[in-house]
Amino acid sequence: MVNHYQIDGTDKEVKVSLGGDLLKYVTVTEVINNQFDLIIEMPETLPEPGSYSFSLHANEIGSPEESGVGSLLSVSLRFEVEVPPHGKAISISFDIPDFNEHQPIPFSVNIVSKGLENINSLTGTITVYDLKNNSVASLHLKGKALPALASTTLSASLPPDKLSPATYWAEAVVNYDGEEKMAQDAFKIGNLDLILVNYTSQLEQGFAEFHALVENNWGNPIQIAYATVSINGTELLTTPSLSLGPWQKGELKGILRTDFLTGNHTGSIQLFYDCLSKIENVTFIIVEPLTEEQEDLSVTLMIIFGISLLVIIGLIIGWVWIKKRNKNK
Repeated sequence: MVNHYQIDGTDKEVKVSLGGDLLKYVTVTEVINNQFDLIIEMPETLPEPGSYSFSLHANEIGSPEESGVGSLLSVSLRFEVEVPPHGKAISISFDIPDFNEHQPIPFSVNIVSKGLENINSLTGTITVYDLKNNSVASLHLKGKALPALASTTLSASLPPDKLSPATYWAEAVVNYDGEEKMAQDAFKIGNLDLILVNYTSQLEQGFAEFHALVENNWGNPIQIAYATVSINGTELLTTPSLSLGPWQKGELKGILRTDFLTGNHTGSIQLFYDCLSKIENVTFIIVEPLTEEQEDLSVTLMIIFGISLLVIIGLIIGWVWIKKRNKNK
């Protein structure tokens, strides 16, 4: 195999060289009129299976007459060579997207033959598990043959409503002429729901900032999402609204007045999303606000901690440097 190259963008002499693996099979011709050939010879016997690489370098050469400060350009190309196994081998990829409820759930396993021998029988199964590792569904992948170095896909699907909204994971097992390969992936079945992921549970007396991390639980946008916050049955805050893309997380926030005794208080966060709403019962902890002296102490402790950390890192770097220097001696 011959690749022809032409050198442009320079008026200097250019030296071409090779580096890396498999150099006994690769040569370059002499550069004539800024053109040369890269010649790759296919061996009668392939090297050991694996990944190899070689590189092609083109470097400008300065003339002896040139003096002073200057620069010379260098360009490199890297070639990757994959030598396949002499027998039968495959690689598989198994990527499952997320789905909305009431939709069929297709599964596909992409398979690439990596060996030099044909595969006579290619079959497989897909097993779906819940997050407690209970098997909830199983599918058989229809068999077929696979020629050497070719690729194919094994597919199957579950009918709508076979799985309820939740998070699952699936395992694909592909059998080929007595051997097998496995792959796993996780996916979600979503519905129109707004999930409360986290919220500010500890609030200072007086006025406090409130944050709630929420997540859109399906593959369509939620146009309007907001929350109201209540403590001891009194509604204290309605957050500004936001929009969420499919499966997107967002933050609802605001400032509320917390004229309550310190300690635990029953509360609720009502989530509104499009035309639906739901109430999450929560517990809030009311704490006394930090005094100015406590805030100053907190800042001081953070500064001391940061300086101490930098000193420790410096000592470690110095110790490593001294150890390397002694080793070199």
